[in-house]
Amino acid sequence: MGLFKKNQKKKLEFTEYSNYKGKGSKKHASLLTSFDRMEYSIVSENSQEILLKICDQILSGKAVLANFDKLDSQDANDMLSFISGVVYAKEGEIYKLDNKLFLFGRKEEFEDGSLYQYVEDSK
Repeated sequence: MGLFKKNQKKKLEFTEYSNYKGKGSKKHASLLTSFDRMEYSIVSENSQEILLKICDQILSGKAVLANFDKLDSQDANDMLSFISGVVYAKEGEIYKLDNKLFLFGRKEEFEDGSLYQYVEDSK
């Protein structure tokens, strides 16, 4: 018998990201998909501020569903050209879901398949 007890190591367990359900909750939600993190934007004016905000959202790792219905065709095309360049630089994808409704995302956002499923369901 010794003076000191053996130090018992505690086993650490890592779990997936979960939404907190309250004190003592043991329910764990699955990881958020790209569809869950998607940003929605109704573009009402052709401004540099709105344009850069959409591009920043794409660059930060979120897909963007942008509605250009409130713009005339020329302004919508100008904005689409710039956003398309950003998406192209990040090897992303663009889907036209309606006349002036577009889905933008980097290639990483399309990897989990949730955005492809959304595009298929939109047809």
